[in-house]
Order: sequence, then structure tokens, then C-alpha cells
Amino acid sequence: MVKETEYYDVLGLSPTATDAEIKKAYYVKARQVHPDKNPNDPLAAQNFQIVGEAYQVLSDPSQRQSYDAHGKSGISTEAIIDPAAIFAMLFGSELFEKYIGQLAMASMASLDIFTGEDFDAKKLQEKMRIVQKEREEKLAGILKDQLNLYVQGHKEEFIHNAEAEVSRLSSAGNISVFFIFQSSNYFKFPRLLY
Repeated sequence: MVKETEYYDVLGLSPTATDAEIKKAYYVKARQVHPDKNPNDPLAAQNFQIVGEAYQVLSDPSQRQSYDAHGKSGISTEAIIDPAAIFAMLFGSELFEKYIGQLAMASMASLDIFTGEDFDAKKLQEKMRIVQKEREEKLAGILKDQLNLYVQGHKEEFIHNAEAEVSRLSSAGNISVFFIFQSSNYFKFPRLLY
């Protein structure tokens, strides 16, 4: 019998969930509430943090056992890592930053928006809109530079560089497969990269 079910409820799980079910539920829920997916929701960062905290407690066998027995009062919050870092470790990688930019969560952290009591959701949205526009312009420039070899007629060199980049990015683990799947699905073409 568990004392509290809040963390299970956050992830949409029962207390009998397996480790695999916890990880899958975290992946689905974190993507749903991630600030990048909810740019107009001023509570997106907070919701993302709650999901991350629930995952960290339930995915650690000793923390989970303590939580099940004593509820939140039985867990150590000192061991809780920044949810954006956990998400990036599991599903993102700095290797991809030049293609996708910095996640909104990291961008928000760099703006120091949560320091002070005069939090203004409209100002946050405006700052994030500006950061997103700058991110898109920077990424467009990087992609333009990478395509330049092909445009100038150096097709073989372009292909060689692209294959080397695919090899480098595939070292990122699960996230590389995720990006390949997502891009294949988005562009509606067969999986060409693996």
C-alpha cells in the first residue's frame, strides 16, 4: 500500500507501474507539457518541473520505495536534478543544438525570469517570442551554410559531409533514432538515414 499517489497521478500511472512504463509515461507526458510545445502557457515550465520531479523519484528504486512508504516527506529533494537536464539527457543532446537550437526551457533559465516577485507572463511570452525568432534566424543561417556545398555543385563533398554528420549524431543514443523517426514522419519519406 502506498501512502501517496501524486507522482503516479502526474505521470498517469498506477503504483504497480514497471520501470519501462514509468520511462515511457515520462517521455509522453514531458513532451506534452514541455515549454517548447506550450509557448503561450506561463505555467508550462512549472508543469514540466513537476513531471520531471515525479520521474526522478519514481525511476530511482530507493527514492520510489521511500515515496511509496512515506509520501513526499520521505524523499530527498536534494537529489532532484533540473528537469530540463534530465529531459536533455534522456531525449536531447547538445550534438543536435546547431539543428534545433536551445530548448525553450534552457532559454528561459538563461533569462532569469524566475528571480524576483514581479513575474509577468506577458513579458515572458514577449521575451520568449524574441528568443525564438533569433533562434530560428540563427538555425536558418547554419542550414544555409551547410547546404552551400550542394548549391555550388559539390554534390559528392556534400554527401560525404552529410554522412559524417549522421555518423556523429548517431552517437547521441536514443535521441538520434527519435530525430530520424520524427523527420521521416514529418517529411513523409522513407527512412533514408539508417
